[in-house]
Amino acid sequence: MIQLFIGGVRSGKSDAAEDMLLALTQNNALKPAYVATSVAYGEETIERIKLHQQNRELRFGQPITTYELNYQELDLLFVLQSLDKAENIVLIECLSTWVGWYLSLDNTLEQNLLLMSQQQAALLAFLKKAKCHVIIVTGEVGCGLIGETPLQRRYADQLGKLNQQVAAVSEQVYLLTAGLKQQLK
Repeated sequence: MIQLFIGGVRSGKSDAAEDMLLALTQNNALKPAYVATSVAYGEETIERIKLHQQNRELRFGQPITTYELNYQELDLLFVLQSLDKAENIVLIECLSTWVGWYLSLDNTLEQNLLLMSQQQAALLAFLKKAKCHVIIVTGEVGCGLIGETPLQRRYADQLGKLNQQVAAVSEQVYLLTAGLKQQLK
């Protein structure tokens, strides 16, 4: 089962996805895992990550197995492949920062787009045959302004395309707006 939670900034998508993860693991039939795609750069990001970790522990009542991606030794596809068993449920938080990381590497934009396309294809191939249950959080870029820079425009293009492809392979898709969840699929 693939479930996608999509919405704008502070829409409630992460809370809704975590609520789903909590509900599906209440009977302990599924083992939860959390994949955090944000890398801790700078004080503000480090503080935000700590707050997210504390909130998860409070919400779940115990520490949850968490994989903090660093992209050199631990990347998304490696983690997903290691967890691909029917008894696992994996929450990916979130595709927006995953795409952003690849597009901000110290290469040319075209090189980064090629690498991102390869990663994206690998993710979609995994999702199409995954044995584990996957809950995915992503940002909706279709309601925002057109970016000022080529990087901002390419980011929106890349994430928008990925969101459409992930929605197509998902059994359930939820849109979050102002904390309200609407099932689209």
